[in-house]
Amino acid sequence: MRENTGKTKYIILGLLAHGQQTGYTMKKAIEYEHSHFWQESYGQIYPTLKHLVGEGLAEIIESPEHSNGRGQKQYGITEAGRTLLAQWLAEAPDVEKLRYEILIKVSFGESTEPQVILKHLDDFIRRNEESILEMDKFLLYFDKLKEQEQDHTYKELTALSGKYLYTAMKEWALEAKKIIYERKVGKP
Repeated sequence: MRENTGKTKYIILGLLAHGQQTGYTMKKAIEYEHSHFWQESYGQIYPTLKHLVGEGLAEIIESPEHSNGRGQKQYGITEAGRTLLAQWLAEAPDVEKLRYEILIKVSFGESTEPQVILKHLDDFIRRNEESILEMDKFLLYFDKLKEQEQDHTYKELTALSGKYLYTAMKEWALEAKKIIYERKVGKP
């Protein structure tokens, strides 16, 4: 299980502010819409949901049986939950902490051959290029929603942030490769 930063309850309340959901649909929404900057596991979501219900910040809404024959618990946000979410949104965000394993490996690059680090950088560039394309798809999707007079400005801004971050990391990796070639390998 990932370390719980204490933010899980706010992520869940934010999702519930958009409408009733099951724990499963919350996990899928996080994976689809927020995975470029945030992750949550089922092991964080379900205990937090139980806690939120216990505190009166969320409520269980029994849903009709689905085609698999199981009733699923849907959750909704309460007014107390909306108030807490609004208070949290008004607070200054925590200072962001980067954790890129590639940066650790590059920083210890003297302990291996330059080709090892260059391969890691090539893989990193490829992953960032894929992520940039994914963010571009989200941005196109949001453009289509605007044409349908649906406003998703804030979600669009997170996708734009993802595009800029992945682009910056790709550019850094390209520059790092250039420097390694010049100083450690010789010109390509």
